[in-house]
Amino acid sequence: MAVRSQEFPAVTNLEQPASVLPAGRSLYLEVFINDVSTKLVGNFIEMPDGGLAAAPQELKEVGLKPPEDIADAGGLVRLDQLADVSFRIDEVAQRLYVTAANDSREARMVDLGLRLQDRPAPQSGLGAVLNYSLFASSNTLFDKDVELFQGVSGGFDARVFSPYGTLSQSFIAGYSDGRLGGFTRLNTTWSYSDPDRLMTYRAGDFISGGLSWTRPVYLGGIQAQRNFHLRSDLVTLPLPSFGGTAAVPSTLEVYTQNVRTYSGDIQPGPFQVTNLPVFTGAGQAQVVLRDSLGRETTATLPFYASSMLLRQGLLDFSVEAGMARRNFGISSDDYDGRVIGVASARYGVTDRLTLEAHAEGGADLINGGIGAAFPLGAYGAASLAVAGSHHDRRTGSLVDASVEFGYDGWAINAHMQRAFGGYEDIASMTAEPVLDPDDFTRFSAGVPRAVDQVTLSVPMPIDFSSFNLSYTHLKSAEGENSQIVGLSYSQAIFKRSTLYATAFADLDDDSSYGVFAGISIPFNDDISASTGVEQGPDGLNVTADLAKSERAEDGSIGWRLRTSEGEVPNRSAAVSYRAPFARFEAGAQQFDKDFRVTGQMDGAIAVAGGGVFATNRIDDAFAVVDVGTPDVEVLHQNRPVGRTDSKGRILVTGLNSYELNTVSIDPKNLPVDADVPATKETVVPADRNGVVLKFGVSEAAQAALVTLVDSSGTPLEAGLSGRVDGGTEDFVVGYDGQAYIKGLGKQNSVQVERADGGSCRAEFPFEAARGRQVVIGNVVCQ
Repeated sequence: MAVRSQEFPAVTNLEQPASVLPAGRSLYLEVFINDVSTKLVGNFIEMPDGGLAAAPQELKEVGLKPPEDIADAGGLVRLDQLADVSFRIDEVAQRLYVTAANDSREARMVDLGLRLQDRPAPQSGLGAVLNYSLFASSNTLFDKDVELFQGVSGGFDARVFSPYGTLSQSFIAGYSDGRLGGFTRLNTTWSYSDPDRLMTYRAGDFISGGLSWTRPVYLGGIQAQRNFHLRSDLVTLPLPSFGGTAAVPSTLEVYTQNVRTYSGDIQPGPFQVTNLPVFTGAGQAQVVLRDSLGRETTATLPFYASSMLLRQGLLDFSVEAGMARRNFGISSDDYDGRVIGVASARYGVTDRLTLEAHAEGGADLINGGIGAAFPLGAYGAASLAVAGSHHDRRTGSLVDASVEFGYDGWAINAHMQRAFGGYEDIASMTAEPVLDPDDFTRFSAGVPRAVDQVTLSVPMPIDFSSFNLSYTHLKSAEGENSQIVGLSYSQAIFKRSTLYATAFADLDDDSSYGVFAGISIPFNDDISASTGVEQGPDGLNVTADLAKSERAEDGSIGWRLRTSEGEVPNRSAAVSYRAPFARFEAGAQQFDKDFRVTGQMDGAIAVAGGGVFATNRIDDAFAVVDVGTPDVEVLHQNRPVGRTDSKGRILVTGLNSYELNTVSIDPKNLPVDADVPATKETVVPADRNGVVLKFGVSEAAQAALVTLVDSSGTPLEAGLSGRVDGGTEDFVVGYDGQAYIKGLGKQNSVQVERADGGSCRAEFPFEAARGRQVVIGNVVCQ
């Protein structure tokens, strides 16, 4: 393996096992190509006839391209067998000088991709969370024949978490007419994620996996699924790459969408830039080569990145089995009763080809299909899939195609799907149609016979503007047609304001259309205003909206005023307040002659870290931060979130599962004699878990700033280490002999290791002084 020349001394005659290397001298030489140092030392073998050989990988690492299949029995390639390559050895200087044409050189790889981070292992705590959302509304306030109080409804989401996974249960319930009622179970699911294998396992209620041309369904059963979200630093898209050649030592700069993403030195010869950081869609990269005289060569390279594609070697899949669930949110336990199975998979064969496969079946249904996704040069991507089914002695097929294209500000996305014969899937087989009172089908889950979708984004000559067109055609399983066209336009004006207009129409229904135009103006202090005009089947309406956004911090207040004036007036006002333990909102609404008031409360109760906390909703992970002292400000991702309570604890919400989260404390309110082991902690919580972070701050620290001197009164040199007798923690001597020593008693003895290999000892008394730093000067170490 080649190493940096400054990291490894040049050595000859290094002994190697005979089983590894053939007979001959082993030479470690600094490699120069075309008289320019590669700053690498390579391992070469001097053959008995005076030739020079090396392993193929060794040649690649030092910048030479070995031909295929010319290695000898020992797995070595002779340098005199390389085309357009000559060499000479300067044995005194331990250098190898190679002259090679560009075609014989291995391109230097410049990898701009994100490295998989060395992160802490995910932490799983033990505890529980109950999220709740309570809503109350009055009946109309001006009808004396109706009771004022309508009732209270609530949505609840409970979960218990542990190192063995997370068990969640959600439900809705209500209270009216003096009694509880309306209880409906939603989800009951246990899940466990394995970030090392990028797998998530579920049992209970879940949505099946699928592909862009399949229809996922709600199942009650078991699931095993690839989960790339467990590593947020893992890029699954194929990223663009390009190559070039530098004639002289140069500086390489790469710009993506006019933002510099790389700058570094390039030695003469070929280079390859890989894993260019991009976003999905069309874009451009600029490559700038600048030599020592300032001469520049610039190349503009278009690219297109699409979520249709997977990087080479990546496998994405989902496998599940269970019973289809029906009437979710209406019925607690309506399952189809027939066991079915589903399997979906995507595999990146190369960066330019992703294969797809899907199969589902059970209860006399067999359904399967295959597909492929591929790029369209540097300007787009496309996918094509076919599927077939057999159910109840009927067969059918499905064809699906999609295309994405982007060039010079233009963007088009098109999708087409056709179903033929008796094509069925699990959704159509298990769902029950919804009938109106006349027994006509009002809703059907049958596979649509035809789906066509096209969206077009058009570049505009005016900056900060956009214009989009869309067309959707749907032919249902019953043969009903719907064709909807739409357009939208937006234009930034006055720096931060936006002028916008949208319109849509159903070409098969003259009574279905709408036009809306307005302006949105942001102000300071999170206040914004908007006004507009809308025209539809119900006539002309003029709307106005004035709102202040509520911030995600305790004590924040938000409010909103809205009116829609037309044939039927619709006016509303609301105000919200975010307390440390819950969020409250009160509102009033007038619709025509009906006037009512509403109230809402959202919050959570968490049990973790040995405490019970009332807080705002916890939809993801959280941390119980134990600082050890009260009234200390705590920050999450450098954003203040609150102060510790009388017990020195605070619950911090908003952490992201399986991502790096930084929680820190501001020590400015701590007394000067406080012992602060750390002010920042980085944690990776597991799925919707609660973790405990202990900073271990002690206000009455048994510590002092001690100045250590030798027998002549000269301060000990900086960098020495020592330890208190009977202690477990070393201290370091700083400038002027000062050392911050912890774990002190009334009488102390310390030993300091000297730079000459010897040691010295010092003794001194200590007495704590609450509220100030204890300083002990001129302690003799001898």
